[in-house]
Amino acid sequence: MEVARTLWELLINPNVTYVLLIAGLWFVVLAWIVPGTGVAESIAVVLLALALIGLVQLPINGAGLLLIALAMGLFVAEFHVQSHGAMALGGAAALAVGSLLLFRPEPEAVRLSRWLVAATTLSTLAFALFALSMGVKAQKLAVRTGMEHLIGARGYAATDLKPEGAVQVSSELWTAVADEPIKAGQEVVVVGLEGLRLRVARDGLQGNGNQ
Repeated sequence: MEVARTLWELLINPNVTYVLLIAGLWFVVLAWIVPGTGVAESIAVVLLALALIGLVQLPINGAGLLLIALAMGLFVAEFHVQSHGAMALGGAAALAVGSLLLFRPEPEAVRLSRWLVAATTLSTLAFALFALSMGVKAQKLAVRTGMEHLIGARGYAATDLKPEGAVQVSSELWTAVADEPIKAGQEVVVVGLEGLRLRVARDGLQGNGNQ
């Protein structure tokens, strides 16, 4: 009983709830950016489920929660639009304000640590900008090293493509998209490139083996 009580008190601590919420949302963002593996999705579900325990027990401000969701949306948009950091900065601002407004000011016991909010906002912004810079470099490297050689390569769907998922091609796992649903295990052929994603189609030449 003591262990259960200690765990319960930990989960309804506003600072712990906040960390679980932000971490869970970041894994949602990661799953959105790199879909198909199922790992990020699973971790996100666990973290958000734990955060929900605190969220239903603590006095939540809906406006703060919406601002945090907006922040994560801006971070996702930055990866797709690449506004040179403008959306990431907007996301950091929305995250900071949303975090400060997340819990209603009364009672005093449920107030978030300002240091935690500052550390979370700055680390989130730093991670977003770092990941963005790595993505840009990876795209440039892909052009230089010629991902074009993958066009025509054959492999198989590691997950269901509906229409996006993961494929195994040339002994590597790639994020891929297809024009039609493809079930896990079916053979595919690379027909094009979309940034760092492969565009694949169901392989009509079954039985040739995977590359």
